Amino acid sequence: MTSTFYDLFSQTSWDETAAAIRAVTPDEVERALSRRGAGGLEDFRALISPAAAGYLEPMACLSHELTRQRFGNAVRLFAPLYLSNECQNVCDYCGFSMSNNIPRKTLASAEILAETSCLQGQGFEHILLVTGEASRTVGVPYLREALRALRPHFANLSMEVQPLLQEDYEILIAEGLHAVLVYQETYHPESYSRHHLKGKKSNLRWRLETPDRIGAAGIKKIGLGCLYGLTDDWRTDAFYTALHLDY
Repeated sequence: MTSTFYDLFSQTSWDETAAAIRAVTPDEVERALSRRGAGGLEDFRALISPAAAGYLEPMACLSHELTRQRFGNAVRLFAPLYLSNECQNVCDYCGFSMSNNIPRKTLASAEILAETSCLQGQGFEHILLVTGEASRTVGVPYLREALRALRPHFANLSMEVQPLLQEDYEILIAEGLHAVLVYQETYHPESYSRHHLKGKKSNLRWRLETPDRIGAAGIKKIGLGCLYGLTDDWRTDAFYTALHLDY
């Protein structure tokens, strides 16, 4: 790739972005509300600012109106299917962390099908496959076989696993993969390093560029997000999430 989100990210300043959010005035919040989302990132910055604290009710009403306009009354439910809690990373907030002394389990094919029967019995058609980040245990061959086994039973298959190469995602598309969720956890480099202590996840750039690889592979839906609380400044993390989505 000649250009990725990392290149855009590297041109920004966390401190300057945080200062711009704090500097928003009530007039800018009201202008953002009047534009009903048409102002893009500028309006988003206004609506997450401290100045917007007194406008929660009009924001909620506008959000409700726009959501109904775009999606009607539909509610989409999915169920997570935990395939493995094996993990090669050390992250200080995660129960799967390699440093935790817990029993480890990876489902075999028969166990996956048993879970399938249970989820089907509850009426789920949309499944999210979840693993820890353990490429030797739950790498692409394992994920390919899991998707192959599940594809006849569900309408939609998504996954939240370790970041992969573009060609790996292309392999999994052929087995029915529709969507991939990859949460950045935090966009603040120092906080990212402080909480991700060991393993491939400690590589900020590798994770930041994952949605680029997912999109280049042709995945239909990419899920982005933050784990708010890893920094003291959730507003700036939220803005960077929006910046990533806009990109």
